[in-house]
Amino acid sequence: MNSRRRAELGSSDPEERRLAAQALAHDEAEDGAEMLALALADADWRVRKEAAQSSVTSPRRVDVLRALLTALGDRDNVGLRNSAVEALIAIGPDAVPTAIAALRTLDADGRKLAVEVLGGVPDPRSAEALASTLDDEDPNVRQAAAEALGASALAGDETRKIAVRALRSVLPRAEPLMKLAALGALTRLEVPLEWTLLAPLSAAPLLRGAVLAASARCTDPTCAEALVAALFDNNLAYARAALVALSDWLQSAIRQGLSIDRVAARLQALDASARVRMLGEGEVHGAALTLLALLGDAEAAPAIVRALLEPMLARSAETAVSLLGAAALPALLAVGEREPPSRHAALLLVVPTLTGRLDDRAIAVVRATLTHESDDVAAAAAQVLGALGDGTDIDRLAVLATDARGRATSSASFAIEALAERYPDEARGAFARLSGDATKTVAGCVLLASLRGSPTGANDYLKRAIGGDDPRARRSAIEAFAAIGGEAARATVATALADEDRDVQLAAIRALGQLHHADALSGLASAADPEIVAAAASALAEADAERALEVCTALVTRDEAVVACAAVTTLGKLSDRARAEQGLVRALRHPSDEVVKLALSELARVPSTRALEHIGHALEHSAWEVRRVAAEVLGADGSDDAHALLRVRLERETDAGVRQAIMLSLASPFGGSEQA
Repeated sequence: MNSRRRAELGSSDPEERRLAAQALAHDEAEDGAEMLALALADADWRVRKEAAQSSVTSPRRVDVLRALLTALGDRDNVGLRNSAVEALIAIGPDAVPTAIAALRTLDADGRKLAVEVLGGVPDPRSAEALASTLDDEDPNVRQAAAEALGASALAGDETRKIAVRALRSVLPRAEPLMKLAALGALTRLEVPLEWTLLAPLSAAPLLRGAVLAASARCTDPTCAEALVAALFDNNLAYARAALVALSDWLQSAIRQGLSIDRVAARLQALDASARVRMLGEGEVHGAALTLLALLGDAEAAPAIVRALLEPMLARSAETAVSLLGAAALPALLAVGEREPPSRHAALLLVVPTLTGRLDDRAIAVVRATLTHESDDVAAAAAQVLGALGDGTDIDRLAVLATDARGRATSSASFAIEALAERYPDEARGAFARLSGDATKTVAGCVLLASLRGSPTGANDYLKRAIGGDDPRARRSAIEAFAAIGGEAARATVATALADEDRDVQLAAIRALGQLHHADALSGLASAADPEIVAAAASALAEADAERALEVCTALVTRDEAVVACAAVTTLGKLSDRARAEQGLVRALRHPSDEVVKLALSELARVPSTRALEHIGHALEHSAWEVRRVAAEVLGADGSDDAHALLRVRLERETDAGVRQAIMLSLASPFGGSEQA
């Protein structure tokens, strides 16, 4: 009998009682479970919460579970019962048999608490038990079980199937409140229900709202037509629910490539615009915009465009804009001009998604926007011209590519490259005009990269650029040489490793990877500058797999995390997994948690038995973030060996986030004999 601990739990000071409850996490006394029960019944919620957490790692696990089962049946102490629920959920899969036992032995209130536990622990056994509880004699227990099954997807696809099968079976025969709970759970599980199943339920006022919500995932156009009719329901709450469901139905149908013609025709036949406008206020505004777009309501275009900029409305607005198509262009351009630069740029970037070409007025607006004072807006205009412009835009973009403005400059270069590939003759003509203008060297190099150096004198032009004063031109010339290739390119680019500009050096390293110049890159592995070494390690993956394996296996032990991470990433790209694995295993001993987490992720891609053992060792790592990643990796593997490692760690893990990751991994659908 641990009299001192018992005295602390009986103290008048809540903090002393809380610390005593905390200490019970590792108390091996025979009466440890009894004292935990005392702490779980404490008047102070902080003490109860601490006791619930201590239950997770108590050495007296069997006794604790027995005490928690007794606590669930205590009809006089509500705090104790609630704390027992919290403790059982925190314990996780090991608590499932206790909750199932409670379903067999306790009264209705106790069974309802057991249902709450099973709903909080994602596990196939939980779903099976909840499914059998749908026939409980007490209606509150039945309804709670139905609601709890709505979270079953957390335990994987097989568990979700158990829940869906059970919930569907009760819909035709259950009492109204049970049907309501089952419909809500099926909606949370995102189950598409047939209209033949939903139609008979829609007449009941209690169920109508839930039926309308569930109809959003029914693929039958007849269901969508019923939602159209429900827009005119005299009950405005139902009408607005139908509006939201119909908008969701349309978005889902479009994603799946289903025809929406019948729905559009029905809306137009009913001249539904006025009704949709009347209903579409407040929270359902986004849903209304989708329907107005389907109706071709041009007056709604400005509101639809503005909704693109509102996070809560953006998804519906994207669907609405796609339905309007090119008809939305005038509003996009007009609204954008009145918005702040960042929002103006965001709207411009929508333009290429709407049409394969721009009319004369629209293209003129975009071209004029290239000179906008905002870097973001000019960059967006350049991207639009890269997608929808023509060969005449290369010269316009060359001006912007030469201007040191930031994003707009790089966007202009990418746009020139895109146009040059589509209009090679115009690109050669543009190069002929630009090559004599030293201020346009950046654009000239971009054109040569796109044309793969086909104009006469390309190599000499690029060599002059690399020897020039403008670092941006030197960088562009290096990138062009990388695209052109050849021995001359390798030799010239290697000289740029000594460039005084850091960005030019890094561009040269990337280019040497593309040019397969492994000797030059390997020589950088011993450099003092971590950024240079990391860049070289990354480039080696493309240059020479054998050399990359040799160099990066050594680099994973470098103290600098940036170097080790680059080496780990490169090893993860190599096809010789068995040899790359040796380096990845070495990286697990790195002092940086970020390096270790990255190595775990790379090892998980094609894990061997040896790799699994090392991943299992990471479950003992001092950093909780590393343990969480290791748990997720083992869950993705899903083998019996992986699950065995997880179960062993679950017994000792005290961090709540890691425990949750382990429990979810144990419920993984990817493998494990208990999941078969």
